[in-house]
Amino acid sequence: MMIVVACFGVALGMVFFVMDTPLQSFAENQSVHNSPITRTYTVIAEDTTLEIAPDTRVEAWTYNGTIPGPTLRATEGDRVIINFINNGKLPHTMHFHGDHNEKNDGVFQEVLPGESYTYDFIAEPAGAFMYHCHVMPVSSHIRNGLYGAFIVDPKEGVEPAREYVLVKGEYDLEDQETWTPDYVFFNGYADQYWSNPLPAVTNELVRLYYIDMGAIPAFGFHIHGTIFDTIISGIWENEPIKTQTWEVSPGNAAIFEAKWKEPGRYLFHLHGTPEERGTMAYFDVKNPPTNAIDGIDVSKTKSIDMWNWQKQILTDLQQADSDAKITQTTTVTSGHEQHNILAQIQVESEIIETNICDIEKDSAVKTSNKSYYPKLTQIKSGDTISWTNKDVSVHTVTSKDDLFDSGMMMPGDTFKQKFADVGLYDYYCMLHPWMTGTIKSV
Repeated sequence: MMIVVACFGVALGMVFFVMDTPLQSFAENQSVHNSPITRTYTVIAEDTTLEIAPDTRVEAWTYNGTIPGPTLRATEGDRVIINFINNGKLPHTMHFHGDHNEKNDGVFQEVLPGESYTYDFIAEPAGAFMYHCHVMPVSSHIRNGLYGAFIVDPKEGVEPAREYVLVKGEYDLEDQETWTPDYVFFNGYADQYWSNPLPAVTNELVRLYYIDMGAIPAFGFHIHGTIFDTIISGIWENEPIKTQTWEVSPGNAAIFEAKWKEPGRYLFHLHGTPEERGTMAYFDVKNPPTNAIDGIDVSKTKSIDMWNWQKQILTDLQQADSDAKITQTTTVTSGHEQHNILAQIQVESEIIETNICDIEKDSAVKTSNKSYYPKLTQIKSGDTISWTNKDVSVHTVTSKDDLFDSGMMMPGDTFKQKFADVGLYDYYCMLHPWMTGTIKSV
C-alpha cells in the first residue's frame, strides 16, 4: 500500500516522500526489527531563495526546497530507493555516506538539469550519516545548500530517547570557498535554536544526531551542564565514551546522548568563532508533567522523534518574506550596470580583439586574480567566440542576462557562442562568481 509520510511545499509544487510501508514513525519503531522493508523517497534539486538569518536572504541550491534537505531515515537492512530529480540549473548528484556500490555512490553519474536518477541500496551499517551533492567543486555545491542527514537505526533498536537532528552548515555572502564563512549554523538558519530552544525533560535521555556538512576545520561541540556520551563517527557499533566537548570534522558525524538532573536553560554550541557566527543555542529543560494537560511527552517507553517539529520551524524561518530583497553579494550584476563594468575592466586591462578566450589556470582560487583571458574581448557582430577551460577545476561561461550558458566545463572542455547583434555582453562563472568577463560586439 502506498501512503504519503511527509511533504514539503516548494516552488514547483508539492513534493511528496512516498513509502510503501504502513504509516508508522521511526521513533515508535525502535524495537527489534527483523523484517527489512522498502522505503521509497522522492528528492528534487531546485534553485530558490531562502532566508538564512534575520534580514539575510540568499540564492540557494536545495533538496526539496530547504537547507538542509529532508532527513531520510531507514532501519538497518532496509532497501532504500531514492528517486532523484534535478530541476536546478547545474548538474547535481546525491552522494550517501555508508556501504553501497559505485552505481549508488552519486559521483560519476552526474544528473543533468531536467533529468533524473534512481538510487537503490541496502541501508547499512547503523548510524548517523549524510548525503550531499558530489559535483565539483564539491564545497560550493554543499555550501549552497545541497546536503542533508541520513539516519540508519539498528535492527535491535536503541534506548528510548527524545531525538533531534543537527546538521552543521556554512554560508558566505561573497565566496563559498572561503575558510572564514560569514555564517556557521545548525539546520540552515543562524541561531534558530536560541529563539526556539530545544525542549527536554529532567532525567530524560536526549539523543542528538549531529552531522558536519561544513568545510572549515573541526570545532568542539559542547553541551552545558552535563558530561555526555559520544558515539564516535555516529556508528552504532562503536562503544560510547564520556565527553565534555567533542570535535567533529567536515564530512563526519557523531551521536550525542545527554541528561540533566535539574530544570534550566542549558546551552549547546560549537566552541570557538562559530559560536559567534550562528551556532548559539540551548535546551529548555523542564520537570516532567504532573498531568496530561501539561502536554509534554516523556520518552521513557518509546523514543520521540523531534524532526518534524524542527522541520516546521526551519521551513517557517527560511520561507519568511519570500519577496524580500536578496542580500547575497555574489548575486550577478544586472544588465543595466554593463557600462560601469566595462569602464572598470578598461582600467584593469586593455581591450583585445580576438575570437579565442581562455579560462586561466588557477582561476578557481580567488586570491590568484586569474579569470577569463582576455577579460574584455572585442569582436565583430556575427563572430563566434570559443572559451577553453585551461584550469584544473570545473567552470561555466554564463551570461548575466541569461542569453547563453556553457553548462559545466570540465578541464579541457571548449564552449562556443555566436554574437549576432552589436552590444556589450557580461558573463561570469556560476561556481566562482568573482570570475567575470565582457564581450564587446561592434
